[in-house]
Amino acid sequence: MWILAPWLIIIIITIIATILSHPKIKGLIGERRVRKQLRRLPEENYKILNDITLKEKKGTSQIDHMVISPYGIFVIETKNYKGWIHGREDSECWVQTFYKHKTKFRNPIKQNWSHIYAIKENLPEYKDLPYYPVIVFAGKGKLKNLDVTTDVISPDALFETIMRHRGPRKLNDNEIGEIFTTLTGASMKDKQTKRNHVSRIKWNVKMKKMKERALICPQCGEQLIRRIDKSGEFYGCSNFPRCQYKTKLHLESK
Repeated sequence: MWILAPWLIIIIITIIATILSHPKIKGLIGERRVRKQLRRLPEENYKILNDITLKEKKGTSQIDHMVISPYGIFVIETKNYKGWIHGREDSECWVQTFYKHKTKFRNPIKQNWSHIYAIKENLPEYKDLPYYPVIVFAGKGKLKNLDVTTDVISPDALFETIMRHRGPRKLNDNEIGEIFTTLTGASMKDKQTKRNHVSRIKWNVKMKKMKERALICPQCGEQLIRRIDKSGEFYGCSNFPRCQYKTKLHLESK
């Protein structure tokens, strides 16, 4: 029997810790927790779709998870963040605070509704079907100061959240199977499509930042002007209140 040298043990532990801290690995761990919760749903009338990409009018929409149930369709967007998470239902961006560093990211509720619109485009015969957006923060982030009505939860609360939305049936078993088959067939599975989807998102983010730097509202195209409220200075759309876009991304130096 041989014993590993202490220095070798330290190296192995360091390598494992580095691997586990990688964003992609942490994301996979979070997704695994979500899928574990989804597997608890009754198989006979809850159909699950994971990681599907659907065509829509403006391009493609990548959906993390979807549950087709007798009571409607649950559309689940997963996020993997650390630190404190702040946001409102109707804001364009949310904020991740990690120590003194703040980072903005797209409002996941609005992002998830764009997925719902893509699903609706692929299911035109089910116009009155209820949709339930669910945002799951699977990382170590703490949800702080959220002003939302949408379900924004941790993975461990996913099963109970879905089961809570029960009532009169909206779909029979045949309709559930039909929707499952339709969306499975519509899903774009080739790797190039997924790469194109990621590239399109990066391009949209780049264009949004370029417009903000030019003081152009990314949402409606009107001018961004400097304003002040209780939270301090920001740039808001001159088309307010029709357009409520605002940002603190690039306040000019004084």
